[in-house]
Amino acid sequence: MIAARMTLLARSVILIILVVVSTTAIAQAPSDNYDPVYGFDPLLYNGRMYYFYPQPGTGGNQYLQDEFDTQGSITLRGVTYTNQNINYDIYNQQLVLKYKDAIGSTKLIEISLAWLESFTLNGFPFECIDEGNSNKRIYQVLGSGSKKILYHYQKDLLLHSQTISGLYYFSKTIREKYVYIDNRSVKFTNNNSFISDFSPSDQVLIKKYLRKQNINVKKANDLILTDLINYCKSLDGQ
Repeated sequence: MIAARMTLLARSVILIILVVVSTTAIAQAPSDNYDPVYGFDPLLYNGRMYYFYPQPGTGGNQYLQDEFDTQGSITLRGVTYTNQNINYDIYNQQLVLKYKDAIGSTKLIEISLAWLESFTLNGFPFECIDEGNSNKRIYQVLGSGSKKILYHYQKDLLLHSQTISGLYYFSKTIREKYVYIDNRSVKFTNNNSFISDFSPSDQVLIKKYLRKQNINVKKANDLILTDLINYCKSLDGQ
């Protein structure tokens, strides 16, 4: 009877140890895209290591978001990777991926613009658009297809005018608006510059729409601008 109890106790201890070991192994898994046999996915983890460290005491940071988005997605050559830990360095214009390597150390790499098609950051869609001469640029996108509204973000690294703890600081986020039409990105700052690149017949209709809806594109929110560009697309069939 005692021997049977000892055998049962030993089996229970072994089972508990196996559960703990398995749970620990799962918790320490380097990445969702890590395969213990083949390693990391070479399509996703093909960029250079990201090394950009501003001078100590520099105010602000180089990113669009203060925190990395752990639920971001990246599309490379038609393949989409979800639940990625990413941020957008708008000073250097680089998409940065944070991950844990095979031994659990945190690493940062630059996602190659040559392979990058799009990504989502905090729920907002971005695209890497080819502007010719092998020049690609990252934009937040409103709408889809042949006509879109694009936001381009950047920050400047500025020198403090007064002597304080740090010599430099990052500017506030600078956002520029573009309308994408006929495979070209045209910057706009007001209603007139927005409609200037459309055909003369479309310009008349778009101007009427802006007046009827009482839209000022300089101040309009994302929803209003999305409705506007969808209206502009609807004119293609007229």
